[in-house]
Amino acid sequence: MSTSIRKRLTYWLMPVLLLTGTTFAVPTWLNVHDEIDELFDKVLLDAAYALSHANYAQGVKPGSKDLALRGDGIDLVSQIRDSEGRILFQSHPFLPIPQGENSGYDTVNWQNQSWRVVNLKTDKGLIQVAQAQQERRETANEITLHLLTPLLILLPALTLWLGWAIGRGLAPLAQVADAVAHRNPQSLDPIPDKDLPAEVNILVGALNGLLNQLNQALSAQRQFTADAAHELRSPLTALSLQAQLAERAIEPELRAQALQTLRQGIDRASHLVQQLLTLARLDPEVGDSPLKPLFLDDLARNVVADFALLAANRHIDLGLTRSDHVLVAGAEEALRILFGNLIDNAIRYSPANARIDVSVINDAKTVRLEVNDTGPGIALDERGRVFDRFYRVLNSAESGSGLGLAIAKRIADQHQADITLNDGDGGIGLKVIVTFPENRE
Repeated sequence: MSTSIRKRLTYWLMPVLLLTGTTFAVPTWLNVHDEIDELFDKVLLDAAYALSHANYAQGVKPGSKDLALRGDGIDLVSQIRDSEGRILFQSHPFLPIPQGENSGYDTVNWQNQSWRVVNLKTDKGLIQVAQAQQERRETANEITLHLLTPLLILLPALTLWLGWAIGRGLAPLAQVADAVAHRNPQSLDPIPDKDLPAEVNILVGALNGLLNQLNQALSAQRQFTADAAHELRSPLTALSLQAQLAERAIEPELRAQALQTLRQGIDRASHLVQQLLTLARLDPEVGDSPLKPLFLDDLARNVVADFALLAANRHIDLGLTRSDHVLVAGAEEALRILFGNLIDNAIRYSPANARIDVSVINDAKTVRLEVNDTGPGIALDERGRVFDRFYRVLNSAESGSGLGLAIAKRIADQHQADITLNDGDGGIGLKVIVTFPENRE
């Protein structure tokens, strides 16, 4: 089950926030405790020096109670020993502080807790000032809490703000999703991209491109369906009439003639349906059939062989006059249909005893397939339209589907090839040239 972008961003940002807070809080806590320890150590030492001066000034005797030690609210305990170790002064009635061996700071376990003690040795004895470690920790923790309180408040507030900001940042995606949800095959208008963030604009641009392609594909499909229905109506009507004539024919000769006409009509209708199916298969988008290396001359030779019998039956001289060995990248079945349609058109529209020459030419820059016939040709003003679907040359004796050259053009476009119509060799007939973009040998 996929998670939302909001949750993903939250999962990614929360550890960052926690790590940031921890990175700030832990050093702060350690630094405050270190600073408090240094500060209180200095207070202990200052207090010890103060007692030392008082000891020299007053000449403290054993059991003295008149020395005052004020720590400005800091709970300090102190005692003074003479040079023989006898206690001369204690600030509080407690068990004696353990006597240190050397001057300086020491940490001792006294009265069942840890104490920080400074030992100051003088000519007259030993001065000791102590403070409970617990008091230091409490003071340091209190100061740390005051310092970190803004952070403790800021982190939850920042988390809430990030959640709100993420929601606001993702709002354009919800807007785009809503716009897409309101689209349907009858309404493929572009999604508005005004005032959208640049990142969302990229997505909207891609979606609008897709919607445009879908709109074109659906329009082409609707146009194809309408054209196909229109083109099939006449042949089917003719077949129905021819079938009725065959049923009504009494004499064997008339019946045989009607059946032959019916058979020819069926052949034409079958050819039209086959062309429609081919065009429908090519119509969606180009990239469905992968382009693979193939030898163009071998393919042309096979297609010419396939149409040799049809050409012979119509007393047409069909041959492969030039076949340069050349390798191209193409979809074999699609190129076979392209070659076949060009040759089939040449056969259909050429009179008996005509000549059709097929050539595969590999020169320095291009690879060309040429189909040259000695038929009636196509007028210059019609050559631009013969690639349209269902367009037939005016005054043509042959009743074709008007799809052969449209299919050839479609396949040529798939292979990034150009297809052009020129006058035949010697100005007679028609020459169809398919030029591939580069020499791929």
